Amino acid sequence: MHTQTGDHAARLRAAKEEPSPITALRDMLATAFAADIAAVTPMVCDAMRESALEAANPARRELIENAIAIVTRNRGALALEVVQMFRSRFDAKLKEAKVRRAFSSPLALMDEPVLDINIALEQSAARLKEQSGAEMLQISARVAEMLGKASLDDAENPIVPRVFVTTLADALATLGFDAEEHLAAFRAFGPPLLSIAPDLYNHANALLSGLDESHERAALEPLSVAAPHREKAAVIDELVLADILARLLTGVRGTAPTPQLGTAR
Repeated sequence: MHTQTGDHAARLRAAKEEPSPITALRDMLATAFAADIAAVTPMVCDAMRESALEAANPARRELIENAIAIVTRNRGALALEVVQMFRSRFDAKLKEAKVRRAFSSPLALMDEPVLDINIALEQSAARLKEQSGAEMLQISARVAEMLGKASLDDAENPIVPRVFVTTLADALATLGFDAEEHLAAFRAFGPPLLSIAPDLYNHANALLSGLDESHERAALEPLSVAAPHREKAAVIDELVLADILARLLTGVRGTAPTPQLGTAR
């Protein structure tokens, strides 16, 4: 899709308080997802305008035009909501909390537009899972390892497609749509979402693979080494980790360079 998304200086600020690998991953995905949503919003609005022009029903045309106006007016607010909601869902998954579906109120069984939203969520999550299955499995395995687990099921996996889909739907819901306008806006974001999420998975996988390689190199070091050599190896590992986290947060996409072994300072 692209190799660089937006200005990611905010990513560094976002992870300064808790620069652990799992927190850095969360904040990278949250801010990159928000940046991508903001970047595609004008194209989404253009697609919605075409849909409005093709609508034979004047009421349907007005509904779509209202949705366009709301999305256009709240582009920045949408990005901020995406960041916060993704972080919340990510953290809830890590705590193995039972995250409810979006709009799972008692009205869901009676209100047809709300029911349509839930159906659209299911369909979008299924398409996204099919589109990015291999990339998702790779990063899921790495997240499980970071958490000290053999594997993660969907209920506790913070990076499954449903997290991205429900984050977007819930963020859109805060902008003041009625139910039908909300559904129209969510569906319009569907096609670009199929490119955004796999791209984020690939980005995170490429960067976290550098951390895997640094651990493998450390494992190959002889066990009986002099103390100065052990100190040097530890410093190198810290430098590798720092480099990976910095690139993870600044949006420089690509594999981690092999560090040059030098004298520890």
